[in-house]
Amino acid sequence: MKTSLILTLFLYLFSPFIFGQTTAVNVQLDHKYSVDGYSDFDRKKYIVLHSTQLENDFRGLEPLKDYIINDLDVYLGRNNGIMGGVMQRSSEDPNKKGYVNPDYMQKAGKDYRLKTYGKKGEATHQYEPHVDEMVGGQVHYFWTGHSSNRKYPEKGWTIQGGDAIGDFMGQFINEFYRNENEPVTKGPLRPKYVEVINEPLWELIDGVKEPSERKTVKEVFQFHNDASIAFKKHNQDVMIGGYTAAFPFFDDRNFGQWNERMKLFYDMSGEHMDFVSIHLYDFNKHHLGDNNPSTFDGPINYSGGRIEATLDLMEAYSLKQYDKVIPILISEYGGRDHSTEWKPWFAERDWDFMKSMSPMMMQFMQRPNHILKAIPFMIPKAEWGRKKNPYPWRLLRQEFELEGDSKQWVFTEQIKFYELWSEVKGQRVATSNANQNLLTDAYIDQKTAYIIINNLKRNPQTVQLNALGIKEKNIKSVSTKQLYLHEHQPQLEHASIQLQDEIKIESEATIIVKIDLKKDVKLKREVAEKKYYSDQVLNEITQHKSIEYHFNGLASGNIATAQLRIGMGRPHDTSTFPSIIVNGQTVNYTKEIQGASQHLRKQYFTLINVDLPVEVLKENNKVSITYPDNGGHVSSVALKILEDKDIIK
Repeated sequence: MKTSLILTLFLYLFSPFIFGQTTAVNVQLDHKYSVDGYSDFDRKKYIVLHSTQLENDFRGLEPLKDYIINDLDVYLGRNNGIMGGVMQRSSEDPNKKGYVNPDYMQKAGKDYRLKTYGKKGEATHQYEPHVDEMVGGQVHYFWTGHSSNRKYPEKGWTIQGGDAIGDFMGQFINEFYRNENEPVTKGPLRPKYVEVINEPLWELIDGVKEPSERKTVKEVFQFHNDASIAFKKHNQDVMIGGYTAAFPFFDDRNFGQWNERMKLFYDMSGEHMDFVSIHLYDFNKHHLGDNNPSTFDGPINYSGGRIEATLDLMEAYSLKQYDKVIPILISEYGGRDHSTEWKPWFAERDWDFMKSMSPMMMQFMQRPNHILKAIPFMIPKAEWGRKKNPYPWRLLRQEFELEGDSKQWVFTEQIKFYELWSEVKGQRVATSNANQNLLTDAYIDQKTAYIIINNLKRNPQTVQLNALGIKEKNIKSVSTKQLYLHEHQPQLEHASIQLQDEIKIESEATIIVKIDLKKDVKLKREVAEKKYYSDQVLNEITQHKSIEYHFNGLASGNIATAQLRIGMGRPHDTSTFPSIIVNGQTVNYTKEIQGASQHLRKQYFTLINVDLPVEVLKENNKVSITYPDNGGHVSSVALKILEDKDIIK
């Protein structure tokens, strides 16, 4: 590649600029962007409803089901109820106390495959191409010593432990789903993933008021190990994992939570887990301690720097311990508002829940090589969760919840998340901008390009698109869909624009710019991302003491850009931005934090991005990081390299 072309790529693609208050967003539509070979937008992985093919919530509402699955191209992805129901009806093995009866599993499985699904569920077979399911367990059904029958404990049998649960789950996966190459009438598709227990540390430790009834973290993790070992005696094709961490605030107690929980899980259970699962939520308003409404404050967000620091720490430690990144599965994510979530439904609360979904998903999309699946937490009716008021995180509500007295079920405002993303598909192409609080991504599918921009800030921002790699005469039309809040109502606004128009992105909004072209864009180059992690994890910060990191064996090639990713957790009154020396040269960089303030946490946990001059890098590299004050830790450091290369035909 000629030097002039490298310089052009650097200037126009990877060193974007800001004109006044307008951010230039550069999109290289003829440059494929890949991460370890991944470049397609996988809708099965990201555009997912927390629902199932035989979902009872859609009975009698087939037009609504058809709209979301077929018209909006949404996939069905999580079933956390079916295994519990099977366990509740099961009988005990007469030859092995505390274990399920294999004869029961075979008969019940056959009935489910051939009758419940094959015949009674025939009308749902049309949706099978949109099924990409995981199944999961619940503490109240599966924990050691519990009755197999939660509703009528006296009719059940006592569960022996994790080994018995893994044995049950393995038989369930084999008996209740059809084998590969069998016709659809022989049963449903076998799930790809099994999650041992949903949020067990909350259910068994944090949420238990009586100290004598609390379990220990090690008990929970050993349960996972036993379950996995027993499960794999039956099935080694379906992936099994956990521990389904709820709200993993790793930096709590100066990373005490990390050491006592997720690090321990990697240490104790990593070799038995096919994936590690977590739940991530932004808190629009967080409860600060009692029932007084004045003690609600917010936000406490993961989206932005906290997500990056969280996932980088997990990946770095997994690499350190196992020489590989154990895949990550995000089985729930979205938004919460403690001050409103158990009140009657209202439209603005739907916005508080779903406004986090797009930025979080865009961050997950940056890791297609490590993230197996990401499921926004949104359930059709969730009548099982109704208390005084209906369950908050719903796709469906009854008309009278807004006006009138009709009990007819209609969509909540959260349908607009799926309507926003309904068309996006294709190959990922390169984007960049100098504003870390504008997340950008782009895809091209034959004659259509999709450019996605999210505003992490609570104030509107303006962008100018530079759609490089296409000629103006090839543009047929440009349109936008923007999801934002207006006068307490989520709005999905459609507009037609010119490519050269400035675009206003509202507070915490996401916009998708669709460019219809007259002819296909030929992909000329490939921008390939590779990330190198240091094996040093969680280094304590000491005033004026340099922490050294080494990145050796950098692949030779046409490096277009390089970026240092520094994760850190520090007290609020300390410096966020260290001095950085790479191979003896001091690096100057833009000092900006991604995402909302974390001032309600006892300390902040974030990640900063430091653009490095390419010429400073060598095959073997030494990075020195120095802070001017004491306190906290550098959690992880990674070097992200973008190589520009020919597309191999």
